[in-house]
Amino acid sequence: MPANQFMKSKNNIKMRQSLAMNLEQYSPGVGGRHRRTFTYGFGGNRKNLYMALSNRDALAFDIWDTRRILIEDGLYNKETRKILREYIEMSKNVFPDIFKK
Repeated sequence: MPANQFMKSKNNIKMRQSLAMNLEQYSPGVGGRHRRTFTYGFGGNRKNLYMALSNRDALAFDIWDTRRILIEDGLYNKETRKILREYIEMSKNVFPDIFKK
């Protein structure tokens, strides 16, 4: 997911200082959950729409997109919900000014 690209472009936060979720991606090859994300290899209008989101909306979008993939694969459960919630909380704690309401 281009969360760190988003953070660099919108908030001038270096990629190595931002947070990112990792979903597996087979290399080389096809398949893997990462390639099924909305933002994988995107460009043009899709990228413009995503980059126009607020910080909070982009985070929510990425969480819902990840949730969708986990549900499709039968992997969305109590443990994965907890992990996604922890990611949200970590994002808010690391960048409180960016994700405040």
